[in-house]
Amino acid sequence: MSVLLDPVPGAATTAPGAPGVTVDRPASGRAPERNRAAAAGTGGDPNRRTRWPRRTRLLVTLVAAWAAFLGVFLLLTGEHWWWRLVELPPPLFFAAVPALLLALAPLARPVRWRLAAAAVCCLTIGLDLAGLNPYALPGVGGATPAPAGALRVFSWNTEYWHDGDDPRRFYDHLAAQRADVYLLQEHVGWDLAGHRPVRVDHVAELRARFPEYQVVATGEMLTMSRYPIVAWRGLDGWPYLADPARNGTPAGSGFADYYRHKVLRTDLRVDGRVLSVYNVHVPVQLDISMDPTSPEFTGFMRAQQDRRQAHYRALRADLAVNPHARLVAGDFNATSAMGELRDLAGQLTDAAVAGDQLYPASWPDGSPRWRLDWAFTDGPLRTHEYRMVPAHGMSDHSGQQVTVSLGDDR
Repeated sequence: MSVLLDPVPGAATTAPGAPGVTVDRPASGRAPERNRAAAAGTGGDPNRRTRWPRRTRLLVTLVAAWAAFLGVFLLLTGEHWWWRLVELPPPLFFAAVPALLLALAPLARPVRWRLAAAAVCCLTIGLDLAGLNPYALPGVGGATPAPAGALRVFSWNTEYWHDGDDPRRFYDHLAAQRADVYLLQEHVGWDLAGHRPVRVDHVAELRARFPEYQVVATGEMLTMSRYPIVAWRGLDGWPYLADPARNGTPAGSGFADYYRHKVLRTDLRVDGRVLSVYNVHVPVQLDISMDPTSPEFTGFMRAQQDRRQAHYRALRADLAVNPHARLVAGDFNATSAMGELRDLAGQLTDAAVAGDQLYPASWPDGSPRWRLDWAFTDGPLRTHEYRMVPAHGMSDHSGQQVTVSLGDDR
């Protein structure tokens, strides 16, 4: 005969009807709090892991997707014509997205700190791609005042010279810059019906209007200098084409120099030394006037990719063997995020380090969101001032004004 006694609270007891089977009974008679918490949201099974909240899973997915996109972007940028459309958003996009993800990271419990760290890594890469100029921040920059004899350089894509504008207003705008050197692009007309460039020649007119300057031109590139020009030549991009038969001068064109020479190098005599200035206009990636679904659209993009790379290669090759101080400026049709420009900028110094704009941008003039126009220096050349100059409706590009001096490395 079995005898049931009141057990000591918390002690094991024999369950009625199940001899020899004992059950732990807590003093309160309720399941331990930790077991109830573990079972919550897991179908009553305390051994299952608690699922992250839906917003956490969403944020983790977004951060992972953005990190993957950044990796693919850095791998493909500048290398493939079909990737060009992905490169078109304003570069600030690369900073804005990870900044937003970082702001939302505290909502991602229980992995908010790990997610925040991943977002910070993406933001660090994005800030480098965004084209921000940290030297414009108070206490960061430190451009020295321009010494006596410093050169003022003005670079500007004129948008087909003064077509459609008052020529006098156009030349007054040039004179107002009071530059020692002018690097002007699109010294050319444009046939809208034929969709092709038209050769123009304003060299004699410029020499008459600016008698103290020497003027040289090739293709659409034109350079004026108050300093003596000791040598000049257009850099030939055609030897660097991957497919010269298909992507060289278009059939039927009588203006081969327009396509062949997109960089004009001019060597100047400055205080007994030589300064090489490179006037640059890299071709555009695509033509927005074309039907994007047509074979002509993709064919044009393929050809332009080859031409762009050819002119960048020609420029880099010449810079590599030039022993003089160098200034490179013009319309590169590239943003800070694009691979070919990043490769070039890694070898030179951006003149914006002497500027006061946190986000220097040049296109479209009036409400610029992209910086397509750049100026770089190398060698003993020092930059003292850099700023964008409004075009006042005469061009879709703002101009660049750069003040530089030759350091004493002799």
